[in-house]
Amino acid sequence: MLRLLLELVGVELGVMARRAATTALLFVIGGVLLAGAIVALLLAIFIALAEHYDAITAALVLAGICLIGAVIFLLIAYLRTKSRRRAGYSAFPVARAPLVPPAAVDPTVPPAPLASSATIIGVAVGAALLGLILGRRI
Repeated sequence: MLRLLLELVGVELGVMARRAATTALLFVIGGVLLAGAIVALLLAIFIALAEHYDAITAALVLAGICLIGAVIFLLIAYLRTKSRRRAGYSAFPVARAPLVPPAAVDPTVPPAPLASSATIIGVAVGAALLGLILGRRI
């Protein structure tokens, strides 16, 4: 019985491995074709610029455009990682919260109300006005 279960699991693992390998192969082929298309596009732009200007100017223009684009993308990626660290990003934000034992809550103090009636009426009036402005009925 155990051998049969292991064979069934092995067959399933083989199917999963084959599917993952096929997906990886498709990604590689797609990446190679995309890189070829980008090279062909850069070559076409170079030929078009070389007909109007000389070859060195065309190469410098393409290199400058690629450099500016690369710097912009790298700067955006760097700023995204830096802002995430500064904000204290955590995959488990609950684990970083300070633990407060239930005995620390004072039972004599009533809990604060979540929202007053004036707040709720104000939100409803604002939603109604926004609906009228946008031409929709609430």
